Amino acid sequence: MNVVISYLKFWWRSKNEHGVHSPFVFDLVTKCFYDRSKHNNYQHLSKHDSNSKFLYRFSAYFKFDRSFIPDTIDSNHKCALALETTCTPFKTIDALINREHSFSKAPCFIYLDLEALETNSIKHLLKHCHRDSVLIIKFIRKNQQQFKQWNKLKDLTEVSVSIDTFYWGLLFLRSEQPKEHFTIRL
Repeated sequence: MNVVISYLKFWWRSKNEHGVHSPFVFDLVTKCFYDRSKHNNYQHLSKHDSNSKFLYRFSAYFKFDRSFIPDTIDSNHKCALALETTCTPFKTIDALINREHSFSKAPCFIYLDLEALETNSIKHLLKHCHRDSVLIIKFIRKNQQQFKQWNKLKDLTEVSVSIDTFYWGLLFLRSEQPKEHFTIRL
């Protein structure tokens, strides 16, 4: 899939804060996604790395107790998350699930990569998560197979809110909220 054509299709379907009718997502978009403040912690990040800055704002907005990150995470992304939360590396989903007590109650952030993980293992992980768990998946549109995986994940019954930002895919398990999918420009 040509990235330019894919992005143009995304941009055509995507919305900004004016097209969002969920109070939860509206606050997330206006106070986190579109936060243009010059955060002091940005000085610890690569100047032109907007993805790391987004991860920093995201973890600062939610004030996660803990982040679970794969061993293979990009060092800039790891740095961005470590500025606001305690990062715990994991090698496999099974290893993460075996630490279930670590993320079963407190708000937590789980960073996933569709290249390294199978959809079934992520489905299994979702059964162990709770309403304050947030899964963020990078490169959801890297190729057609990963985008198909993303679409399967966002349609799972455990997922109440999903957000496609072209690069990132966000999955929320908020049981009090009706199921809804958003395509948001960053």
